[in-house]
Amino acid sequence: MVGFVTRTSLPRTMSPILTRTLAAAAAVAVLAACTSAGEEPAGLDDTPSAAPTTEAPPDEPAAGGDAEAAVLDVYERYWDARIRSVNGPDTSPDAFAGVATESTIALHTQTARTYEEQGIVFTGEPRVYDTAVSIDGERGTVTSCVDDSEWVGTQNGEPLPVNPDKPAVYPVEFQVLFLNGSWLIGDPVDVEGDVSC
Repeated sequence: MVGFVTRTSLPRTMSPILTRTLAAAAAVAVLAACTSAGEEPAGLDDTPSAAPTTEAPPDEPAAGGDAEAAVLDVYERYWDARIRSVNGPDTSPDAFAGVATESTIALHTQTARTYEEQGIVFTGEPRVYDTAVSIDGERGTVTSCVDDSEWVGTQNGEPLPVNPDKPAVYPVEFQVLFLNGSWLIGDPVDVEGDVSC
C-alpha cells in the first residue's frame, strides 16, 4: 500500500514570525481557558493545612525525663541480655535485639562463642546500681556501678582464677544512641570524671 502525504502550506503573504506569534497566542488562549479566574492551581496555596503539633515524631527522641526513663529501661534489658549471654553461654543475638547497637551485639555474641568454646560458664548475676544517664540530643551515656562478686565463672567445672587487677566493684559507662526510633546501648567507653563505687 502506498501512503500519501498531504502538505499544507500557508499563503506566502504570512511571514514565519507571524506564524510563531499566532501559535504562541493560541497556546496562551488555550491555557487561559483551562483555568478559571478564581482558583489557584493546587499546591500554590501557602496556608498550612494543619496546625503544627508539639508531639515529637517517632524518629526523634523524647526530651527530659521521658528520654531518661527510656534509656534506663533499655539499660536494664541490656544487662538482662548480657547476663543471659554469659551465663549460658548463649551465642544467639536475639536477647540483644532492640536493646543494643550492632557492634555491641557482635561484641557480646563473640564473647559468648569464646566462652562456649573454652567451656566457661558464669552463674549468679552482677549487681548494677547507682545508674546515671546523661543525654544530649540523640546521644548520651549511661554510667553505673557494678558489683560482680556474686557473678562467678567456672571453666570446665573449675573456678576461674581471680584477676588481682580487677576489683569486684567498679564503674562502667556505655554510649547510648537514638537510632531508628529507639534508644540503644552502644559501645563501652572509659569512665570519665570521679565515679566512685
